[in-house]
Amino acid sequence: MNSFGRIFRITIFGESHGPMVGITIDGCPAGLELNEEDFTTDLERRKGGVQKGTTPRKEDDKPIFITGHFNGKTTGAPLTILFENKNTRSGDYDKIKSIPRPGHADFVAHKKFGENEDYRGGGHFSGRLTVCLVGAGVVAKKILNHLTPSPSPAERGEKQPGYITNTSEQWKYLKDYAKQNRKNSTEAEEKLWQEVRNRQLKGFKFRRQHPIKGYIPDFVCLEQKLIVEVDGGYHNSEEQKRLDTFRANWLQANGFRMVRVTNDDVLNHLPIVLEKISNVFHAPNVAESNPPSPLEREPEGEVEVSIQATITEIGGEKDIEAGLQKAIDAKDSVGGIVECTVKGLPIGLGEPFFDSVESAISHAVFSIPAIKGIEFGAGFQASKMFGSNHNDSIIGASGKTETNHSGGVVGGITNGNDLVFRVVVKPTSSTPKGAT
Repeated sequence: MNSFGRIFRITIFGESHGPMVGITIDGCPAGLELNEEDFTTDLERRKGGVQKGTTPRKEDDKPIFITGHFNGKTTGAPLTILFENKNTRSGDYDKIKSIPRPGHADFVAHKKFGENEDYRGGGHFSGRLTVCLVGAGVVAKKILNHLTPSPSPAERGEKQPGYITNTSEQWKYLKDYAKQNRKNSTEAEEKLWQEVRNRQLKGFKFRRQHPIKGYIPDFVCLEQKLIVEVDGGYHNSEEQKRLDTFRANWLQANGFRMVRVTNDDVLNHLPIVLEKISNVFHAPNVAESNPPSPLEREPEGEVEVSIQATITEIGGEKDIEAGLQKAIDAKDSVGGIVECTVKGLPIGLGEPFFDSVESAISHAVFSIPAIKGIEFGAGFQASKMFGSNHNDSIIGASGKTETNHSGGVVGGITNGNDLVFRVVVKPTSSTPKGAT
């Protein structure tokens, strides 16, 4: 329907010539600083009436926060953002009632909705609604930036050498949240803490509720890069399992090992839990005489997610300006190809079969009007390659590959390399030449 996603769920609404269009985002965490300026760069990129060859329709595209936003921050409630429609000429569309436009959704909408559709400017099918998708993308990127690392402790001048977190503001937020967690620790967490505090376990120092990047694990030993999580019953829910998997993959991609136990394990089988943790201290990667294989070594460096979208060709021309000018001279519209690259994703995102990374991205991408195709990595060129050429040889401890023909996805799961996909955008159906 008009909603997409589970953990970060968006619902889009409005029509091209209605009073406004909007987006509701459920799953946006509380405390995220968000203001109008955060949207400016991305909204300016899609804005019509400004850039060469775009639609003449001009809108202010200023986000209006309706719910889930207070004192410049998200509240944790569903976040609703509106964008007003001010530049409309609805009278231009009266003839559509009897003469549908080729290439548009006029005809099928008329049949599907029994002549009740809002036909003005394409109604709910209009590219105008992409402003809502851009708005959701701004919020999503903001969340990613909130969870991924930036300056190191040394760069911030902090004395704690083992702390790996975000900006100083985010670090303060995480510290305050961790302090509150320590005050509200469960019986099982308190019992385990009494056994591992003050270097009681094999002489290694543990910290509890200590921020690591954007996460706050129950216990962490920085010397061993070991995390211990004590799970309560709510971890059995499908949504929490998905969150736990994402967090585990993220931390493991940054070199941390993880031991998961339950409240019952700690309360009723504590010696077994302590032995389980102790055994991890003697993993092969600490034995000089038995060095690990490339796949067992910890990845180098920290992970930081970045996203970039680039137009690679317009109208079959690699020279973007030339392709655009060719269409302008012909007084016609033109399509193109956009390449998207995501760097820094952890290994393990994706749930085969039907929630593979490619499936989820493709589902979202095809909600954008005018998208007609998508390919990952080598894409359709893979049909012309031998398997020995298409296979990406693993050359690094972090899973880095010599080539990236798979586009960073194998078996529907991210492999730690750049996620690369390209989409085909068809020529807009509204052209200066008109249509018959």
